[in-house]
Amino acid sequence: MNLRTAPRRPGLIRFAGWLASLYASGALLAFPPAPHHLVFGVVRDELGNPLNSSSAEVLLEAVGTVAARTTVIPGMEPGANYRLAIPLDSGVTPDLYRPTALRPIVPFRMHVRIAGASYLPIEMTGAANLWTRPGAISRVDLTLGVDSDGDGLPDAWEQALIQMLGGEIALADIRPADDADGDGISNLDEYLAGTYAFDPADGFVLDIAAMSDRGPVLEFMAIRGRSYVIHGSEDMITWTPVPFFLPTDASDAPARQGYPAGETRLIRAAAASPETGAPAWRFFKLEVR
Repeated sequence: MNLRTAPRRPGLIRFAGWLASLYASGALLAFPPAPHHLVFGVVRDELGNPLNSSSAEVLLEAVGTVAARTTVIPGMEPGANYRLAIPLDSGVTPDLYRPTALRPIVPFRMHVRIAGASYLPIEMTGAANLWTRPGAISRVDLTLGVDSDGDGLPDAWEQALIQMLGGEIALADIRPADDADGDGISNLDEYLAGTYAFDPADGFVLDIAAMSDRGPVLEFMAIRGRSYVIHGSEDMITWTPVPFFLPTDASDAPARQGYPAGETRLIRAAAASPETGAPAWRFFKLEVR
């Protein structure tokens, strides 16, 4: 009996061998990276103004080393002037996939470097969430300056307020929850909004100024460096973001979702009509970031 052998196909054999080698390698070393943890927010100076210097750096440190760093970008997006991604390792192998990668659930701290000098923030919102988590997104706002009484308001801001109030009170008399000028807005909210906590006529106010063919015209004073978002509600319980137009917008321009203020000036914003079938907005409120 004659036996026939199939012709050799070297290319196919080499390809199969390469696949076997790849799978064997993958079985020994699982893919190590985990999704980055994204951290973003606003860095403010001691007077509450968002930093507008591109020479400022935000550094994130963990286990004694700098794991991530980024520069401050003025006007990067509404309500944020920095953003950084923390590289994470999945922890399935003994070695990190890169030297700066962190393990999940590792605590970290942040500081700011300006012109070679490091500044530890006196306030870090979101402090309860300062550990690494794969795929997480955390907002962390940083306030620079000296806060000798530990109340969250920088001494420089409190001293300026004390002078405007007559100079006869101490730092301890300026408390975040108090309302120094009696306008219904707390000292802390005035600090964050950039308004004067000694002037009841300078509070953070949103008015309905008029009606237009596009919708209600809302009016507010925008402070340079802050970002603003309008919210609307039918019942003052459920609130949704309100798209709006400025008088300078072209007739075919898309509605704005927010307004980053490049200068301090009065803003008149025409609220866009709600989507078809959505409840009509009867109440409005303004969010400053």
